Amino acid sequence: MAFSSGKYYPEVAAGKVLIGSTAAAGTAFPVSTGTAVTFGLWNTNPAKNAALLWMNVGYTSGTIALGEVGIANQYVGFNIATGAAMTAFTSGTPKNAYVGVGQGSSMSFTPSGATLAAGGSALAWSGYSIESATAGLGIFQCRCDFDGSILVPPGQIVFLCGSVAQTGLFTASLAWAEIDIN
Repeated sequence: MAFSSGKYYPEVAAGKVLIGSTAAAGTAFPVSTGTAVTFGLWNTNPAKNAALLWMNVGYTSGTIALGEVGIANQYVGFNIATGAAMTAFTSGTPKNAYVGVGQGSSMSFTPSGATLAAGGSALAWSGYSIESATAGLGIFQCRCDFDGSILVPPGQIVFLCGSVAQTGLFTASLAWAEIDIN
């Protein structure tokens, strides 16, 4: 029996691929220039880059605001404090893609909330737009395969955003590889 390994097999087998997900109830996401992050990855490891691999977003519930789904970013450094670029951060625990074997993340992930002192800016738009404010007119699914083409250096946060602030709730997952800078 011939077996062809997956696209990221070496990184997964090395325990370097992590997946962060929202709770099943989902979250609303801010406009790209917003300060209230609801789902994001903050690279707090000065010795590693995060290579974004893929992102999935699906509609869960609530009133939908029309607009496009994307990723925004902001340099926030490494501290959480009043007056700092990052004033609050709710940590979550991403899962290693090497199920049951891999190590935990060396970076900070939030599935629910962080507060920036200044708004971020759009990094990349997915090309997936929400075209109807009426739920039930079809399946909304956004799958973006970044293929490691976006690197998140130390001190940067990347977060799910919209071209308009969303009032609907969406479940989402983001996968990244933690790669030594050397």
